[in-house]
Amino acid sequence: MNSTALTSTGKLTRAIQRPHPLTRVMTWELRRFCASRLFWLQALGFFCFSLFLTWALHASEGLATVSNNVQISGFVAGTSAGGLLRTLPTVLVVLVLLLPFVTADGVSRDLSRRTHELLMTTALPTWAYVWGRYLAGLVMSLGLALLLLASILGMGGLLHLTVADYPLPQISAVLLLWVGMVVSATVLVSSFGFALGTLLPRRTTLVKIVILLGWIMGAVILPRGLGKTTPPAWYVNWDPTSAITALGMLPQYSFDLRAVTSAAQLQQLILTIENKMPDLAGWFAPHLLLAGFSLVLVLVAALAFKRSRDVLN
Repeated sequence: MNSTALTSTGKLTRAIQRPHPLTRVMTWELRRFCASRLFWLQALGFFCFSLFLTWALHASEGLATVSNNVQISGFVAGTSAGGLLRTLPTVLVVLVLLLPFVTADGVSRDLSRRTHELLMTTALPTWAYVWGRYLAGLVMSLGLALLLLASILGMGGLLHLTVADYPLPQISAVLLLWVGMVVSATVLVSSFGFALGTLLPRRTTLVKIVILLGWIMGAVILPRGLGKTTPPAWYVNWDPTSAITALGMLPQYSFDLRAVTSAAQLQQLILTIENKMPDLAGWFAPHLLLAGFSLVLVLVAALAFKRSRDVLN
């Protein structure tokens, strides 16, 4: 009786101490990221380039007028509420160019390394294998998004100390735009890339190319093609790249410069543009819904994933 009781207690203790399968997979994957020098070099390079872009775009919009035959000029700070609508979609492109290489190979990497059969012969549940890989990649992707936030706040603070009349970044405005534009895009691209990479493990390179070309088309080429044409309201609200979203909100920051007759008035106008909070109505919720929809794609990929390599081929 005592022996049976001790044995049962020992088994119970080992069962309690054994980590959850999802936690184990995430731990393996995060350790792999942490051990990769290439990933840390990419993260460092991205952070440095984000700092450079923030500095290069610190004067997001130049304002100039003529009063009494004297030209009056100034600029809107790129890290202010109004300035971020012009600079953030550009910096976001750099982040998106990196995200597919972080998440798309989450499952297909095992096939290329010929470790798929070994992992699939273990008692590891399929759902834990797929979701663990996805969540680890998403954590690292959100870490890159945090680096983008740090570059905006850090360079904005440095410019405030070194450039005359340059304002400190508004924390509330920066966070709202970061969540609505950067975080939503990070979740969307990471989930979309991982889902397609899981469903098409032999074509992950094509998946990355399609995502990158699609984002460049939506964030760079289409806004230039629109010119001064007003985009449709649905496009403004649901544009995942936020480039058209920003264009749709910029008219809120338009003012008649002909009424400006002095440098003091121009400076007051610039302060108004810099401090005006962006209108979240219309676009903020759709951006979050797009990010949520991308999680459904990951769920579909996890349900469709087959443990047999013959099926994956």
